[in-house]
Amino acid sequence: MSEHALNLGDFIVTKDSTNIACYGLGSCVGLFIYDRINKISAAAHVVLSDELEKHTTYNAKTAFEKLIEEIEKIGGNRNALRAKIVGGANLFNSGFKTGERNVKALRKLILDNKIFLAGQDVGGNKSRTARFNTLNGDLSVSSQNTNYAI
Repeated sequence: MSEHALNLGDFIVTKDSTNIACYGLGSCVGLFIYDRINKISAAAHVVLSDELEKHTTYNAKTAFEKLIEEIEKIGGNRNALRAKIVGGANLFNSGFKTGERNVKALRKLILDNKIFLAGQDVGGNKSRTARFNTLNGDLSVSSQNTNYAI
């Protein structure tokens, strides 16, 4: 199966068979949404929690809204959506808590929109790489020589 890598602020919504990858998630968060009925997959590489720049998918709110909009455009069912998030680490013990704020913003958006949060691997002080299988919504994570599924 092919792989589609997301850079900072990138997103994708697809019915195609692929693995969507977010490499080196530190304070950034990989947001993955799967419509289990219509087999639509969506993902975003979220950089910031706040809307510092409107109309850019670098921030949580705009990225989340864009994914939902695009899912619905191609026939997705909001009631069939399941979300997973990965990342949000504090790699440098900075006082900014960017990772924590990113996770908090995305959790709020997911819950406020009544989307089931099916899995998460967030926080801590390690970077992660996430790979999302668009065939079934499975998410694998690798970090520091370990691989696991969420």
